Order: sequence, then structure tokens, then C-alpha cells
Amino acid sequence: MSKIGIVIKREYLTRVRKKSFIILTILTPLLFIGLIGGTLFLAQVNESGSNTIVVVDETGEYASVFEDTDQYRFIQAKDGFEDFRKDSDEDVYATLVISGDLLKDPAALTLYSRKQVVSTAVTTITSQLNTYLSEKKLASYNIPDLKNIIEGSKISVNMQTIRWDDSGKETESSAAVAMAVGMVFTFLIYMFIFSYGAMVMQGVMEEKTNRIIEVMVSSVKPFDLMMGKLIGIGLVGLTQFALWGALIAGFFVLGITTLSGAGGMIGTVIPLLASSNILEVCLYFVLFFVGGYLMYASLFAAIGAMVNSQEDTQQYMMPITIVILFALYTGIYSAQNPDGPLAFWASLFPLTSPIVMMTRLPYGVPWWQLVLSIALLAVTVILIVQLAAKIYRTGILMYGKKPTFKEIVKWLKY
Repeated sequence: MSKIGIVIKREYLTRVRKKSFIILTILTPLLFIGLIGGTLFLAQVNESGSNTIVVVDETGEYASVFEDTDQYRFIQAKDGFEDFRKDSDEDVYATLVISGDLLKDPAALTLYSRKQVVSTAVTTITSQLNTYLSEKKLASYNIPDLKNIIEGSKISVNMQTIRWDDSGKETESSAAVAMAVGMVFTFLIYMFIFSYGAMVMQGVMEEKTNRIIEVMVSSVKPFDLMMGKLIGIGLVGLTQFALWGALIAGFFVLGITTLSGAGGMIGTVIPLLASSNILEVCLYFVLFFVGGYLMYASLFAAIGAMVNSQEDTQQYMMPITIVILFALYTGIYSAQNPDGPLAFWASLFPLTSPIVMMTRLPYGVPWWQLVLSIALLAVTVILIVQLAAKIYRTGILMYGKKPTFKEIVKWLKY
């Protein structure tokens, strides 16, 4: 086995055999599903008891309009607002003051509270008043059965979206599913590039500070050592991604089968995922992950070789972090316009294409754009790996101080 193969094997097996890797690989999908389910559950659970809103109706018309809900209870004040304010109870959540005819003056109501009210309180009050005022306004026209006429005139269309391929075959599609698939893979590739790139940098720094690197470079070329570390840790990332995908897919199928019976929702969801090019997205995810990971992990390895402590990394990490975050936010905003100029150019630019292209793939990308994007990414990866290897070769054996940018430029010329 070649020396670079030995390094790859060592980096890969050392990490996948750790208990932390196994535990996190299994627990992460469970935590992800649990967080989503817990968030949805807690969002629907109201606080124990209901909040009291006192209504001070100076017109005497609107106090009876309000109906109690699970979260809010309305009571009418017997005194005026100033008298009530002096004797106000701490248990009162808010006080609603209606000072005039709301049809003539829609702004003649004010909500007072000791603390900032939440949006649901405002929505509950305004929705009940709007319903009452709309009915009152309709009644003022003296047109028989006007309310039923208006309700009957409301039409709601249900549009189906269909995609067809070059052969004319039609499949049902969903813009929501395409956006969801794009966002999931965008966040995944962002997370993997950042986390495993940082893992490379951390490993290089540890070997340098512990002086282990001095022994290793006596038998392995610095370039082979760096590439072995990059490839080995990259394979760890792909392994973890494959295991997560299998676990999440298993939970997904099990959940659908349990809730709706075998074949219930599966017959609906699978075609929608297929229409979002899910298999093609998974294939290109691997390609763009490999390219993006090698590109950024090489830079992280070079940074790890240059510095002598964790604190020194911030200066060099900032530009890379800004570029990666720009790519992430570009991908998020491109989901609304996947063929727009921002999405198009960012999916071709090598520093952002691994992340942004994931957003566009579920919507369908012309083959020439994919080929061009991958070709540009491959060329950039080769150039950056070569430059990073020069920095790694020199910096890995230098101690004592941070190199200046002038010194780094000299290293690149060696």
C-alpha cells in the first residue's frame, strides 16, 4: 500500500472507530427528528390558564363582541380607564380601550399592558372586531342575503403542477417539495464542508503542536500526508452522510407506514420526491461535496500548518468564513428564483457553487451549466490544493510566531 493510502486508512479508521462517531451518527437523526417534533408540539401548546384582557368600551357597543379563547379571557371593565388603571390587578394581562366608532375611526382602540404583548393577542382582538365590523358594514347596505351572496362568490382554485421531460412523460411536481429538498441539501453540504474542514485544521494543529509531525514527515512527504488527511476525513464525512441518509429514510418510511398504513402517503410522497430529481441531487451532492470539501479543507489544512494556537486561526479563518456564509445565504435566497442571475453566477463560481448548486438542482439545471460548474470547480480544487500544499510543506515545521502575508507569498514561490 502506498504511503498516502496508509495515511488515508489511519485517518479514516481512527475516527470511525471512535465511540463518539458511532454515538453521534446514531443520535443526530434522532435529535433532529425530536427537535422538529418537539418544536411543532410546543408551538401548539398554550400556557396553563388563560390571560385576562379587560375591555374598556366607552361606546358600549363592542364589549359583547369578544369571545373567550383557550389563551385569552375577556372581561368588561365597570369603571372608566383612568379609574380602572389605578385599581388594576397584577393578574390582568392587558387592557383594551375602545374610544369611538370603529367604522368611522378604525384607529379608535388601544391596547395597554405592563409588558410587551405577543402577536397572538393582537390577532385575536383584531380578528374578532373585523368579523363584527364586516357584518355590520354589510348590513348597512340593506341588501337582502348580501352576506351569503358574497360568501358564495368566493372561489378557491386548486392548481396541480406537472413536469414533463424530453420524451413527453408527465410527472406530478411540487414547488414546496423542490424547495425543501434544495434547502436540506444546501444546509447539509454547508455543515459538512465547515465541520469536516475544521476537523482537518484541528488535526493538523494538534500534530504540529505535539511535535508528532516532525516524526511523520521523516517517512512521509508533506504532500502525501496532507492529501491522506484530507481524503481520509472526507471519507468519514461521506460515511456519516450515508448512514444518516439511511437512518432518516428508515424513520421516514416507518413513520408514514405507521400513521397512514403501508402505501398511504408513500404513494404520494415518492413521486413528488422523484419529480424533484432526488436521485440526481444525491449524486451531484457527492460530487460537489468532494469538490467543495477538498477546496476548503485544503485551505483549513494550510491555516492549521501556519498557526501555533487556536487563537491565531481567527485572522485567517475570517475571509473563508465570510465566503462560505455568503454562499449559504445566496443559496437560501436563490430558492425563490433558482434561475435568476444571482443563483446562476453563484452556482458557477467555484467558491460558492458547491452550496448554491444544491438549491438549483431540484428545479432542474441544464446539463451544460452542470458540466461547466463541475469543470470550474475541479480546476479550482487542483490549484488550491497545490497552493495549500506549498504552505503546508513549509509551515508545518515552523514554530514560534504567526507568519506574515509577505512570508506566505514567499512560501508559495518555493
